[in-house]
This record gives sequence, structure tokens and C-alpha cells, in this order.
Amino acid sequence: MSSITLFCAQYLFVVPIALFLWGWLRADAAGRRALLLRGVIALVLGVALAKGGGALYDDPRPFVVGHFTPMIAHAPDNGFPSDHSLLVFSCAFLLWPFDRRLSALAAIASAAVGAARVASGLHHPFDVFASILFAGVGCALGAALARSIPLKFTKNESDLRKAASIEE
Repeated sequence: MSSITLFCAQYLFVVPIALFLWGWLRADAAGRRALLLRGVIALVLGVALAKGGGALYDDPRPFVVGHFTPMIAHAPDNGFPSDHSLLVFSCAFLLWPFDRRLSALAAIASAAVGAARVASGLHHPFDVFASILFAGVGCALGAALARSIPLKFTKNESDLRKAASIEE
């Protein structure tokens, strides 16, 4: 069981990222632009919320409080919120409007990552739940802000050069 926990805590975070990239590759051009724009905004907002939350709330990691050696070596810094959970749940939430099956798979893998980070002694459950909240808020605001940004691109390269004032 501990080897599964270690794998999930250390390496499973790659799966939601890969699923997000797979969803992005499968999307049409408009979907790709929307996913990219929403993703950038969501991650910036999510990280800002996480950094702000971490500055306001200090939560020593479980292995610091419990005086035990964690399953994974880690600095004894503030555990709030979980950066891994923030990233993977952001990927899962961003996929939801575009591909619900991939989003569900990413959410399952994300939940396993969060649970493994708790089981390995690196985070308290509250750290993971806060990251889910920050990811959700970041993604919701990212979607709302992205809708307000016009995404009109031309396929004609000469039009792009003219728009950018580049002489041919």
C-alpha cells in the first residue's frame, strides 16, 4: 500500500496534466484558444489565491506537528495550500466544459494525488480542500474573464503581418 501511496503522491500529478494536454490537442482551434486563455487566467488567479492564502494562514505540515518522518522527504515549510492539488484540480476543472470524460478522469486522478499527499504526511486534508476551492474559483473566474476577451484571429498570414505592422 505504501508504494501505491508514494507513486500517487510523487508521480500521479502527471496524469491530469497529460489529460489536459490531450483535451487541448483534440479540441478545434477555437477550443484550443479558449482552453489556453482560460488556463492561463485560471492558473494565475489560482496561484495568487494560494499564495495569498498561504501568507494569511500558516499550517505546519503534519510531519512537523506530529514529529515523524514523512514518506517523502520535504522541507518543513507551510503546507497550506497544496500546490500539487491546485495544479491537478485546475486541469480537471478546465477540461469540464470541453470534454467531461477527460475531466472526470482527471478529477479522479487529482483526488488520488490529494489523498496520497495527505496519507504520506505532507498535507492536512484542509490543505487539499483549500486547493480544490482555489482551483475552482480560479477556473470559474478564468472562464468568465476569457469570455469577455475577443478571440478573433485571421487565417491569412498577410493580414496578420499587416495587423502587426510587419512589412513583407
